[in-house]
Amino acid sequence: MLDNITFIDLVALTRITPDSTVERFGGLINSSFFDASNILGTLKQKGLVDFVTQFPSQSAITVTDQGKQLIAEVQEKSTTPFDKLDLEILVKVSEGSKTLPDLTTTVNVTTKDLATHLYKLSTQQLLSYELRNGNMMLMLTEKGFLTVKEGAPRPVAQEQPAPQPGAVPEAATPSAQPEGSGSLLDNPDIKKYAPPKTDAELQNLEKKILMEKRTDKLILAAIIIVIAIVVFYLYMIGVI
Repeated sequence: MLDNITFIDLVALTRITPDSTVERFGGLINSSFFDASNILGTLKQKGLVDFVTQFPSQSAITVTDQGKQLIAEVQEKSTTPFDKLDLEILVKVSEGSKTLPDLTTTVNVTTKDLATHLYKLSTQQLLSYELRNGNMMLMLTEKGFLTVKEGAPRPVAQEQPAPQPGAVPEAATPSAQPEGSGSLLDNPDIKKYAPPKTDAELQNLEKKILMEKRTDKLILAAIIIVIAIVVFYLYMIGVI
């Protein structure tokens, strides 16, 4: 399959219907007759379409077997999961690369790979486009904008096997703690309680222990103050 396929080629190719003609094709791609003819001429040079001319009727457009194979290929790839190249393309569009020449320059892949991923992003409603007079303008959809802000989507968590009797829950191991939490389970005060099963339970347990320590300190401070008052009183009355 040719590697010089562009996204405009794919869009134009998928707009062709059994009753499409050369003379009326411009209306299907929002382009003038001249621009539409140039696009069709490019598709014919790449072996993706052919023309059937019957005078005095209009010239019919037919998709070749190679064109049908290309459509089937990109449609199959449009159902694949979102990947790093998809994210990179969305990022570049959000940064201002909204035309095919600009995007081709900033994303260093073949034009066919870029076209395939643009078709995929459009199918998955992450990207929209406007083809007019032979030029392509790319835009992010709301879904695509949010995807760029959030970064690559997280993989779906795989179901964990049931813990064996007596085994320490995975969430209680240091590697399962959130970044920046430290080795909380090494705290001997936490070990007095039942092992927490989730990060939230671990954080709540830590807060509980902190409150208990503060209460103990307040009680100790109160005892010291009372003793000081008693000692001062005894001193004042001459007992000590």
